[in-house]
Amino acid sequence: MGFAVYTRTTIHAWLLDGFRPVMSSFTKAGYAVSNILDVFLHSSRRAEEIRQLRMKNRMLEAERALGEHIKRENEELRAMMGRENDETQFVYARVVGHSSSRVDDFLVVDVGEREGVKEDMPVLVAEGTIQIGTIAKVASRTSIIRLVSHGGEKTSILLPESTISSVATGQGGGVIEIQVPASIPVREGEPVFSVGLADYLLGYVEQIEKSDAGPFQIARFTHPVTITDVRRVYIVVSESHE
Repeated sequence: MGFAVYTRTTIHAWLLDGFRPVMSSFTKAGYAVSNILDVFLHSSRRAEEIRQLRMKNRMLEAERALGEHIKRENEELRAMMGRENDETQFVYARVVGHSSSRVDDFLVVDVGEREGVKEDMPVLVAEGTIQIGTIAKVASRTSIIRLVSHGGEKTSILLPESTISSVATGQGGGVIEIQVPASIPVREGEPVFSVGLADYLLGYVEQIEKSDAGPFQIARFTHPVTITDVRRVYIVVSESHE
């Protein structure tokens, strides 16, 4: 009887001793899996935190850029208002479309008849100091601007340094040409102004093509601003007669 009890106890002990390493291995494996899960969950949380921080930074950058854009617009508007007198009025417009053709130089803006815009009104940029074109067509809420460089567009111009009054012709692709008598000296860099109730800068002579036999020379210039970068313009709806 005692032998049987001793044998069962011994067997029980042997079994415990035999399974103890296995149980220990399972326990260690469980801890390892738990640690791996903790690391994974921590990494996931960390990745999400980083993603949220990046999104927040992008939003802050966008807000800052928008704030700077609004600030520039406000400064330009204040400058324009400072230039106005009782007989000059401007309509502020945003550019909503560009022509894709190299010859047909047009812009589309978001103002029209409702704002008092009419055909042939001058269109300005750079705080109202540079003319880029005139209003070609007007709808209720939009207008088309025909640029000075539009192919075949004629613009009365003045070169004050050379005391030349002439007509500039658009060549498309932002290029404008002036035919000048060969006997009159014209220099590169000379400013070119439009002629009207108010004179606006059109650009600067960039190239002069002379002919030994011909009576004329060709002066070329382009818009002093990058047209594809123009986002807002000022339409002169009423000019000063002074």
